[in-house]
Amino acid sequence: MTATETGGSDAATEIDAAIDARLASLDSGNYRANNELVLSSFAEYLAAHRGVTSLEELDVLDCRRYAQWLRERVKDDEDDLSAASAHANGPYFTIVRAFLGWCVDDERLNANPARPNRVKQELPEHHGDHDRQFWSAEARDALLAYMNERAHAALDESTDDRERAFRDRAVVTMLALTGARGAELFNDPRDEYRNGIRWTDIDLERGVAEVFGKTRERQPIPLTDRVVSCLERYRTVLEPASADWPVFPTRHHPSLARTAENGLKERGWEDEGVKSALEDATAMELLREHGIEPPALSKNGARSLMKCLCESADIGIDGEYLKPHGGRRGLGSDLYAQDAELAQETLRHESIETTHESYREQNVIARRKRLEQVLDE
Repeated sequence: MTATETGGSDAATEIDAAIDARLASLDSGNYRANNELVLSSFAEYLAAHRGVTSLEELDVLDCRRYAQWLRERVKDDEDDLSAASAHANGPYFTIVRAFLGWCVDDERLNANPARPNRVKQELPEHHGDHDRQFWSAEARDALLAYMNERAHAALDESTDDRERAFRDRAVVTMLALTGARGAELFNDPRDEYRNGIRWTDIDLERGVAEVFGKTRERQPIPLTDRVVSCLERYRTVLEPASADWPVFPTRHHPSLARTAENGLKERGWEDEGVKSALEDATAMELLREHGIEPPALSKNGARSLMKCLCESADIGIDGEYLKPHGGRRGLGSDLYAQDAELAQETLRHESIETTHESYREQNVIARRKRLEQVLDE
């Protein structure tokens, strides 16, 4: 696809330049802010995933792949993009299609590559967002109370059981009270940069942790006194060999044993010596003694852990276990009811519009209450 002669200069066909021109043509306000957010994401996707930076290179297949990417984001439980935002009449696709239509009108494109039905049919359908779980305050408090009881009871148990109980309580507390995503706390085998949060990432004195955020940048998150206290007690029980240890090591015994075996062999141990060591001590004891980092709990492992904990505690929401990302949404919902900007900052949304979109139903309920108050006066 090529630009027309009228709008065919390099500057006119650069996607970033076209977006700037589109934004300049819009009145200031929420619509312009929404356009800036969506079109910036669209340009980043094209450059990173399709190698496309100019309108001349953009074609229908690129737009179809973008639609498929939106659909995958909606399926990802840890992504805040909803089907309502991404489907054919949602703001994401509507803004992109309108932008490309404007490029046609401005003679930067000959045709709109987002208009064909084979693009729209790849978008997610929207049947409501009932599958996007929020931890209720009641369920969250009940699970946290159960984890406290479990950790207290484990004080008289074996070292392994005690470490597991305090780790599990720290996992639930971080999910429930920080707004962190599972991908920021746990290991993702598909992403070499997401190997689990480390103790070196946490400053308990200041009450701050640093995570590898969704923007693929290091981002600070606040830790309340309740979270700090939980992590302090957990660290005392765990006794990590170094600050580089993962905060949440896996408790999968074969994985720990394999890591200990490989680590000892790298240090020059013979097979018989390794075998004897594993018979005389637990894998975690060997890892700690020899300063070998254990593997971090994975995202899938965290989901399995939450299922087991919820089954043991007999706690659920609509017949399902409390999913890791539901903790972030639940905290955001509570904060949004009190202070939308605090919710945005805590969840690290790029704009307040994203926060409003994430909690639009709650926003409608709040407006209804205010409307009732006005009409009753």
